Parts: sequence; structure tokens; C-alpha cells
Amino acid sequence: MKKKKLIWHIFPSFLLITATSLLAITFYSTDYFKKFFLKNSEKELTIRAKLLQKNFSDILKDSQDQYHKIDDLCKEVGIIANTRVTVILPSGIVVGDSYGDIKVMENHMKRPEIIEAFKKNKGISIRYSATLDKNMMYIALPVLHDTSVIAVVRTSVSISSLDYEIKTIRNGILVAFLITIFIAALTSLYVSRRISLPVEEMKKGTLEFAKGNLEARITAPDSEELSELAVTMNQMAQNLDEKIMAFRNRSMELEAVHTSMQEGVIAIDKNERIITVNDAAARIFGFSAIKLKARYILEIARHFELQKFIQNALATNEPIENDITISGEEDLILNIHSTALYEVGGRRMGTLIIFHDITRMRRLEQMHKDFAANVSHELKTPLTAIKGFVETLQQMLSINDKTESQSFLNIIEKNVNRMIDLINDLLALSKLERLQGTNIEFENHNIAALIQSAVCSCTSIIEAKEMSVSIDCANDLTALLDPILMEQAIINIVDNAVKYSSQRTSIQITTKKQGQMIDIMIQDNGNGIRKEHLSKIFNRFYRVDKARSRNEGGTGLGLAIVKHILQYHNGKIDVSSTKGEGSCFTISIPA
Repeated sequence: MKKKKLIWHIFPSFLLITATSLLAITFYSTDYFKKFFLKNSEKELTIRAKLLQKNFSDILKDSQDQYHKIDDLCKEVGIIANTRVTVILPSGIVVGDSYGDIKVMENHMKRPEIIEAFKKNKGISIRYSATLDKNMMYIALPVLHDTSVIAVVRTSVSISSLDYEIKTIRNGILVAFLITIFIAALTSLYVSRRISLPVEEMKKGTLEFAKGNLEARITAPDSEELSELAVTMNQMAQNLDEKIMAFRNRSMELEAVHTSMQEGVIAIDKNERIITVNDAAARIFGFSAIKLKARYILEIARHFELQKFIQNALATNEPIENDITISGEEDLILNIHSTALYEVGGRRMGTLIIFHDITRMRRLEQMHKDFAANVSHELKTPLTAIKGFVETLQQMLSINDKTESQSFLNIIEKNVNRMIDLINDLLALSKLERLQGTNIEFENHNIAALIQSAVCSCTSIIEAKEMSVSIDCANDLTALLDPILMEQAIINIVDNAVKYSSQRTSIQITTKKQGQMIDIMIQDNGNGIRKEHLSKIFNRFYRVDKARSRNEGGTGLGLAIVKHILQYHNGKIDVSSTKGEGSCFTISIPA
């Protein structure tokens, strides 16, 4: 519904009050004048009727047949006094009238003033006269003889002229009323404008405040009350502006801290509805922070352990802590900590939950444990064998069994070589970990020559299994790399391909440039790798077939070294394999 302006509240009120007052005065004055004139007319008619009572009583007392005298006297008085005089007998017959012909006049017995007069009272009536076709005032008095009413004398006068005079007065008053209304309207409009204009100006100022322009100021009006209001509102705007700026700065500081936190932060109310959440927490659950506000935590985190933790956190005022694992493409291990949230008055409003992503730390801890266990195991096995065979050799040397001694020496040499290979691989891994993240400039090197050199390094084991290696690589293909490390990566993959392939099979090495990357694909026709092992074969000391790997002399670190070499080159390695159909390792490095 559209609101009215202030002027249209004030102006019509002024106008209505003025008009109502003038109308009341008009109707009161005209009514007063009319009553005044009627009262005077009644007095005059009564006096005239009383003056005639005696005359008509004497005439009727002397002779009942002197009706013509009565009629003549009525007409004479009517002319002199300009008043209608009528004499009516108890039978209602009119025997005298100033203006009418008594012969044709109807019986007046039912006239109200006549009825009242025959009761010896004064009869008064104002009504229309059919005889004269006018509105008349009638005064009827009884004509007495002794105590009996022998007739009624009635005087009357036309009030049509009175109505005309009253109408004339009323019209004059109405003209004055309209002029007064017009003047009052102009005056009230002027006064209303004087009141509403400063308010309109103040309204414009407050609209600027509402738009957020708190630097705007309201001009103080001339009136003391509105001037004080304007000053107060300006002061309020200034204080509000200062508080908003302080709050905005504070909010920006908190938002900056909130956003830059690596830890996820979620605040929830007592109904488990999210109050606030930062980007780090939103990423954990795969949503944007804006979409999570005001949603229930159970809508986004369908995890039993987390739900139980939240319920426990809301049920207590003490901080609680726990570790949970969220399953996904990669498991996420979170350390979660809760703290009770309170309002200014100290009333509990919810809980603050902080998520620490400890996945990498837990994996590093597990890797350290596995590494220590594997190194201990891998070093202990050849050392135990060396120790056993040394003891046996010592015993056999005592009985001069040289054939057996040579066999044992070969076993000792093999295990010593395993330990040397293991230590060399560990040293290589340690070196790569130290180099990781350093800014070392690579040199532009020919890929075909690099592959050829790596294959030549594996010639002895290739020829031992009567295998063939085909190389498909453009001679002009080059890349920025560390040739020694990249050659070692290719050697490790080719060495694995030879070890886990049957005799007289082939290995295909092909290269392809795709955009800004160069792919080196090494395809064998060996036993292949089951799908469940593919994501783990680049872990340290991980073996698909542990017994065969040890028999082949592997350390379990070859593919881990390859992975670190490619990370060092900002590249990657992928593998695709089907059990029984061979494997294809793809090295991708920047061109």
C-alpha cells in the first residue's frame, strides 16, 4: 500500500477542521435565526388571537346568526394586520376567514391546532395550507362563554417568506463559507508546506544513510525541534560510520586469518547447523564455503565417526580430540578438535571444530616404520646367509672340501652383492630426496642416444635370456634433463622387464611427443601385474612376488628410484598391465 506524504496528512486535517467549524456555525446560525423568527411569529399571532377572542365572544354570545359579521371582521382584520384570521364553531364549520370563502371551506374539526384549542389549550401547528397553497403557522385559542367553548379563533401567518429569508441568510453564509474555506485552504497549505518541506529534506538525508552513504549530512532546519533532530541524526550517522568501519576492518582481519588457515574450521550451532566454515574445511568435504553456510553438518559429512564426534562435542563443555579417516579416491586422515562456543552473555551457542589434515604425516610415519622394518629385514637376510655360510666354510676348510667351499663362496658373494646393490639404491634414493625441490639446470640431451645407452647397460641380462629389444625414437628428439639420472630410470624399468619376462620374448621401446610432453613407453611381454598391485609398486621395498624378486636379485627400490627421478624432472610415470599379457611403463617428461 502506497504511503501518503506528510503534507497530505496535515493539509486535509486543517481543511477538514476549518470546513467542519464553518458548517457547524452556518447550520447553527440559520437554525437559531429560524427558531427566533418562529418564536416571534408565535408571540405576535397569540397576541392578535387574544385581542380577537373578546370581540368574537361578544358577537357569538349576542346572536348565533351573525356569522356574516364574523366573516367580515375576519377579512377586515386580515387586511389591516396582514394576518389570516379564522373562526371555527365546535362543529368544525368555518364561519369566518380572512382570505377564504367560508362557503366552500372544508370542515376544520380534525386540524391539530383546532382539536387542542377545543380542549381549552393553545393550539400551535406549522403545516401546508391547501387553501392558500403555502406553509403556514397556526395559533388557535378557544372563545369562551362562561366556561364553555363556543368557538375557536385561529390566527395564522405565512412562513414561506420566513423560509425565503432564512434561505437568503444561509446562501450569504455559504458564500462567506466558501471564501473562508478557500482562504483557509491556502493558509493550511502554506503552513503544511512550511512543516513538511524540512521533513522532506531530512528524508533525503536519511535515504542517503539508508544507501550506506554515512558521510552525507542533513541540513538543520529553522525550527528548534527539527534542528535538534537533524543534529542528532548526523551524530548517529557519524558514530555508525565509525563503528561500521571498525567492524569491517575487524571482519576483514578475521576473514584473512580464516581464509589463510591451512586447518579446516567449522562452527556449528546446537542444532548442528553450520554457522561459518572456511575454504580449507569446505575442500575436505568437496564443497564451496558459500554453499555450506546454514546447512546441516550431516548433509555434507555422512561419516559415522564424525557424526558421533560432533554429538559428543555438543554434549560436553570440555574440549575433545580424535583422529578419523575419511574414505575417498585417497584416504584422508584428520585430527579433529572441538571447543565449545559461547555468546556474549555466556550462554552456549554451539561448537567450533578444527580439522588438521595429518594424512601426509601419518603416511610418513608409516613409511619410516616400513622403511626401518624393510631395511632391517633386507640387510638381515644376506647377513644371516653370509654368517651361516662363513661358519660352514670354516668347518669345511678344516676338512679340505674345496668343491663345497667354492659353492659357499659363490653364495656369500651373491649376498654381498645384494647388500651392495641395496646400499647403492638407498644412497641413490637419499640423493634424490636431497635434490628434490632444488633449482638445478638441466642440459638438452638426445632421447634416442639416452635410450640406446640404457639398453646397452642391460645387454648382459638381455642376452642371457635370449631376448630382443626394439627402439622406435626420432633421432632429433631432445629434452632438458639430467642424462645420468634419466638413463638410470630407463635402466631400472628395462631391467625389471627382462627379469619378469620369459626367455626369447621381446621388449618394445617407443617415444612420442604430445604437446609439451615427451612420452617414453617400455612394453614387455612378461607375466603382467594384477590391478590391486598397480598403485603400490612404486613404494619402497614393495614386491608383487617376493620370492621371485629375491631370486632375481632385486632390492625392491628400483621403481621407487624411478618415481623420484621423474618427480625431480617435473615428470611422472604411469603403468598399465594385465595379468599374463605383460606391462607397459610410460615415462612422461617436459619437452
